[in-house]
Amino acid sequence: MEELTEIRKSDRMTHMMYRVVAWVSGITILITIAYGVVSTLITSGGVIDIGFTLVNVEFPFPPYLAKPVTYLSVASVAFFYSSLRLWENRIARWSRVKLSVLQLFAIIVAFASSYEVLYNFMLWGAIFSAQYFAQQNPNLVFTPKVISTIPWNLVFATRMFSSLFVIAGYSAFFLRRLHSRGEKNGVLDL
Repeated sequence: MEELTEIRKSDRMTHMMYRVVAWVSGITILITIAYGVVSTLITSGGVIDIGFTLVNVEFPFPPYLAKPVTYLSVASVAFFYSSLRLWENRIARWSRVKLSVLQLFAIIVAFASSYEVLYNFMLWGAIFSAQYFAQQNPNLVFTPKVISTIPWNLVFATRMFSSLFVIAGYSAFFLRRLHSRGEKNGVLDL
């Protein structure tokens, strides 16, 4: 039987791969956020549209690659997954109560973020349909002031909430797997 402290002994190459992915993803997240904040402060003119600067640019060679918001959302998921895999054995030693609370929190966050993704797609579709005849760029669409006091860019919000949904959903699965293995082995006691 597997011991809980060593769910799966990863070989050196796998461990190194997760470390590299975590570092590259973390650095990508920091650079993208710094770029977004600095470019918003420079170009905003007093009006802040959260996420606009990360959606309005294609990097590094327009139009062949992706927008910074895409890099940010992919890096967020990659960072979280690789970090969980690196810390898996330590997390497995946590108490049953702690794992249960975190699993409940992950399920709640997954539900809330899935609602936001569905809401953003519905809102985005409605605004896009209304503006179709005006021939506006859909990447420039933001949440109207009537709906929100904070003008979120819908492309940015949808990508970030999609990433949050994947992170929370995987966290719930990951924690349930650890919880189940602990119950199976009789290790996790209250």
